[in-house]
Amino acid sequence: MSSTIVEQLAATSSQHVSKAMPAPYHVHSWRPWMSLYGLRLRTQESAQPEVVLAPIQKLLPPELTTTFLKYLPVTTLAHCQCVCKQWNILGQSPPLWQSACQEAFSYMEYDKLCRILRTSHRGLWRDLYLDRPHMRFDGIYVSRNTYLRTGLVEWRVKNPVHLVCYFRYYRFFPDGQFVYRTSPDVIRNAVRSLQLSPGKVKADAQVETGVWRLNGSALQTVMIYANSMNTEIRAKLKLRSTSRGANNRLDVESIVSFDKADGISIPVISNQQAEEDEDLQQFLQQPGTRSHKRGTSPFVFVHWDHIAGSDLNLPVGKMDFYVPG
Repeated sequence: MSSTIVEQLAATSSQHVSKAMPAPYHVHSWRPWMSLYGLRLRTQESAQPEVVLAPIQKLLPPELTTTFLKYLPVTTLAHCQCVCKQWNILGQSPPLWQSACQEAFSYMEYDKLCRILRTSHRGLWRDLYLDRPHMRFDGIYVSRNTYLRTGLVEWRVKNPVHLVCYFRYYRFFPDGQFVYRTSPDVIRNAVRSLQLSPGKVKADAQVETGVWRLNGSALQTVMIYANSMNTEIRAKLKLRSTSRGANNRLDVESIVSFDKADGISIPVISNQQAEEDEDLQQFLQQPGTRSHKRGTSPFVFVHWDHIAGSDLNLPVGKMDFYVPG
């Protein structure tokens, strides 16, 4: 083979190699899938199931449904929000929670309520109802108390001991009044005497009436026994919730009774303050003043619809001690 042909073959191969291989120190950033950038690909539309409305949703427009929900209690409104997505959205309407707040905070002036709404709850009525403590009027607060009592020695029983159980009942009203009863009857037997308003309570109904005031979570109650107009009972309690917006527990901080005939005016005092302050110790030792420590179990809220099936109806033989939580 002549040298001329060899030189031509070498030149041709060098040209092919230069086209196939990149130049030295040069990095290619192109990738095959980069050609898809900027292209709008059509996907196959998934078949969505047709939404079938209930007959009541077809007949009633949302505005009329919201009007009906406005007249329901808050607990029933919460149950309606669990029915469907549409009712859940309608149940969050501000007018519904505004009417609920006006009923729950009826003891408060409307201008003050609106000021609290703007400053502390971002103007949301629902947050105001759920986050600010308030008394509940759709049921009863119940405190179950037990203690041991030594019985009489009879026959072969030398040291008889009895477990005594009794209840304290509070029912609050929006006008600042309440009815109270201490009874050994379980809640389903005592509820009938607590269904009357304070103005309709009879003298022999074993039910006392009084007034209440709520400041934040601090609750103060004052009542006068019907059979003794000079004996006044003042209690200081703390309202709390086991879940958001429940307001279903009342912790007893102090129960103080005194005789008004002695001219003694006593503030609501807790037992802890009385133990730490010497002046309060001397004050409690004055005639006509007495601090009570028995029967201070927390109160549990029971809705009207849950009274018949409440665990508080169980006898001592089946539930000797109750933990309110």
